[in-house]
Amino acid sequence: MEAPQNPQSAPQTVVPRLILEVDEASVELCLSTNAVLADADEDTDEVERKLTLGRDDANQLVWDGEFTSRNHAYIEIQRNDFYLVDASANGTFVQTEDEQIHYVHRNSVRLWGVGWISLGEPLHARKPILFREVVPA
Repeated sequence: MEAPQNPQSAPQTVVPRLILEVDEASVELCLSTNAVLADADEDTDEVERKLTLGRDDANQLVWDGEFTSRNHAYIEIQRNDFYLVDASANGTFVQTEDEQIHYVHRNSVRLWGVGWISLGEPLHARKPILFREVVPA
């Protein structure tokens, strides 16, 4: 006869997450399942392997900027880190936690800590997208 399992005795895996915030909305990329959660406060059964950003309504994060491409960029998980991959005509500006600004054009940059993303225009041009990497203690 099997002994009942105590749910509190099982180790819980806590993994890094990346949260993007635009105005009142937020989108979360969860490393544990490689899943994009459409709302950081709700669970979902939909599993996506990357988070897409751009002007087109088919993107998970729609950004209607003058210099934003229809399918501007996407964020994916590579070897337990988050990367923004630019696929646009105008490039993407990313400021990471060390306050370095990276111009990414048809290339990728690692997203870490807290920072900003601006699609197609410099960071000061309009309110950028905030990203936060949530790493368990």
